Amino acid sequence: MNPLGEDELADAVTEGQTAALCGAYSVRMATDQFFSHVTAARLYGVPLPARFRLDTMLDVSVPSPTRAVRAAGIRGHKLRVEESDRIVMNGVAVSSPAHLFCELAGLLSLEDLICAGDYLLWYRQPKASPKELRQALTRYEGRLGRAKLEEALPELSDRADSPPESKIRFRLRRAGLPELAINPLIYDPSGIFLAMPDLAFIRYKMVLDYEGDHHRSSKEQWRKDLKRVPRLEDAGWHSTRISADDIRDSTELIDRLKRLLRARGWTG
Repeated sequence: MNPLGEDELADAVTEGQTAALCGAYSVRMATDQFFSHVTAARLYGVPLPARFRLDTMLDVSVPSPTRAVRAAGIRGHKLRVEESDRIVMNGVAVSSPAHLFCELAGLLSLEDLICAGDYLLWYRQPKASPKELRQALTRYEGRLGRAKLEEALPELSDRADSPPESKIRFRLRRAGLPELAINPLIYDPSGIFLAMPDLAFIRYKMVLDYEGDHHRSSKEQWRKDLKRVPRLEDAGWHSTRISADDIRDSTELIDRLKRLLRARGWTG
């Protein structure tokens, strides 16, 4: 799957524009300046909330106590950083992925920060490791968002394929539902592969899949979905399909899952 969800796809359109702006500005950057915050997130492809889509400002940071940059089209920051907190990527100086995670804590909600962290850890294209994120938090001296970072770190996973999966996982966990497996391999009793759903309550034989636009627009995916659900049900599994409406408001989904889980023996 694409690591960007439907609500974040618009951000991908501006990545090239951001890279071009950064390239143009970098020729006059001082040696201690680097791109950070929203700008760095765009350069890495980190999914951001919709409110950032039209943000054309460039975030430029300098090590504290150097005075922050003041220029048209620039948001200047001064940060307490070590040499390892800055890297060169595609010819421009930028916050390291781990330090960027800390920078975003002051800008994002807890849920959106978890989506960003999951993206940075994503096992198919990891940009940081859990150890690097923990070490960055240990060094991070910013007060803004520190409690949020400490709350987010234990919630992160390197297995989530998209922000909607990250959001649903977090909401179900906070709602007190049983432990969820992420992208598990499901087999029938004879060992025949059935599915690799987005999420699953293994003990209660329930799987959950987020149905994005590609499920409707791709005939191949649609046919796979039609075949997979009956196979799961024949093997005793219940399949729940999650839509964008469930992301906007998960109340009904959570209530429905609780009823289904209790019918399958959950006592929560």
